[in-house]
Amino acid sequence: MSAAAIDLSLVVPMFNEEDNLTALLADCLPALERVTARFEIVLVDDGSTDRTAEQARRAALADPRIRALSLRRRFGKGAALAAGLARARGARVVTIDADLQEDPAQIGLLLAALDEGLDLVSGWRRHRADPLSKRISSRLFNALLRLVTGLELRDVNCGFKAMTRDVAGDLNLLGGRFRFIPLLAHWWGYRVGEREISHRPRRRGVSRFGNERFPGVLIDLLTMLCLIRFHSRPGHLFVAAGAVSGIAGFGICAYLTALFIQFGNVQHRHPLLALGVLLLIIGVQLVATGFLGEWLAYERRGQEPGYRVRWETGREE
Repeated sequence: MSAAAIDLSLVVPMFNEEDNLTALLADCLPALERVTARFEIVLVDDGSTDRTAEQARRAALADPRIRALSLRRRFGKGAALAAGLARARGARVVTIDADLQEDPAQIGLLLAALDEGLDLVSGWRRHRADPLSKRISSRLFNALLRLVTGLELRDVNCGFKAMTRDVAGDLNLLGGRFRFIPLLAHWWGYRVGEREISHRPRRRGVSRFGNERFPGVLIDLLTMLCLIRFHSRPGHLFVAAGAVSGIAGFGICAYLTALFIQFGNVQHRHPLLALGVLLLIIGVQLVATGFLGEWLAYERRGQEPGYRVRWETGREE
């Protein structure tokens, strides 16, 4: 099937999901057939240590509507999603986890939201079938995200999402950015929303994607906010901080200089002198870092993909 003939791509990141893959495909194929006859499934193995990659290869060889690739090692969910989205050829793209907790039969529900005018729609697991600790941390994370970004979504990190081709092409999901897909799309100016979906207990295997919790997720959130606000001018953050530090240090040193001129000494304010000099040094270093960041951003010509593919159906080594 040519790329132009594909209406929908389903991207599935996987790590050690050999117990679920067969059942997942058995659920996904009829669900996709009810939506369109022109679809593809892109299976991305994130360096699994079980037979997940082997099963994905066999499925792709048996059904031309299924494509599979395996990363050389475990790079993380963000890299697996990035690899899948880069190879998705459909006009619309859906992502779903391989743990069978989301119901593929609800793909049509998400696509209907795209038909209503949204560019990206995320699933809202209102009644999550997860352990209490996971539910609490997720609610705290989503509440914090709403507070600092103003984006009124209740389940930002749900793996069940649908988006247009344009959105999928604009996402950079390396590192921890996969947790903030709706935020990234919103920042680029796309229309973002969510729809309530059902959520089922994991029947086989254990959760391997998305186990990172506080405080790591807070660091990812802070990084994302800085990247979004200072994307086009990455050095401005450092220059601004350096200016504040430098001005404070200069003010302290000027004050102590005035004391020295008046009294011949700094009136036992040596700790204050040390602080002023330290702030001046830090200010100079931050400003220099900012200029360096601006220069590197200006000179940048491209980015590494952040992952390496071991094999891909149709493109063997």
